[in-house]
Amino acid sequence: MTIVLSWDLFVLVFFVVIVAYSFIVGRDSTLKIILGTYVSMIAADAGGTVFSQYFGGSVMFMKLLKLAAVGNEQEAMVLVKVVIFIAFVIIFAVKGAFEVDTVDDRSAAVRFVLSILYAIMSAGLIISAILVFVSGISFIGAGEPKTTITALWDVYNESSLIRSIVNNSALWFSLPALAFLVHSLYTKKE
Repeated sequence: MTIVLSWDLFVLVFFVVIVAYSFIVGRDSTLKIILGTYVSMIAADAGGTVFSQYFGGSVMFMKLLKLAAVGNEQEAMVLVKVVIFIAFVIIFAVKGAFEVDTVDDRSAAVRFVLSILYAIMSAGLIISAILVFVSGISFIGAGEPKTTITALWDVYNESSLIRSIVNNSALWFSLPALAFLVHSLYTKKE
C-alpha cells in the first residue's frame, strides 16, 4: 500500500487528532477550548502585529530570521502568530481561569451528538484560524476572502479540503459560537 502525502491528508489527520482529543477531554473541555480559541485568535493576531512593529527590521530580528531559516518579515510574523495562537490555545485548555459546566439534562444520545458536533466545530475552528494566519490575513485588520485565496494559492489549488475550509471559513468561525449560544438558551439552569 502506497500512501501519497498531500495537504488533504495533512489537514485530515490534524482534524482527526483534534476531534479525538475532544472526545478524550469531554464536551465541557471542548467548549472551553473553543472559547479559548476565539480569544487566542485575536491575541495571536494582535501579538504578531505588535511583534512586527517593534522588532521588525532590527538587527537582532534579522539575525533571528536567519537562524530560524525564515525568508522574510512577513513569514516571521506568520510564524509568530501561529506559535502564539497554538501556545495560547494550549494554555487556555490546560490552565484557563474559567470553567465550562454544561447541565446534562438530555439523553445520552443527545449528549453524544453534541459532543461530536462540538469536536468537529473545534477542529474546524482551529484549522481555519491557522490557515488564516498562514495566509497573512489579519482578523483585526480584516481582509477579503479573495486575499486569503491569493496568499494560499498553491496549497489552495492542490487541496480540495483546504479549498473547502477557506471558502467556508466564515461558517467555521461562526458555527461554534452559534451552537454554544443555542445550547445555552435551551439548557435548564440548576
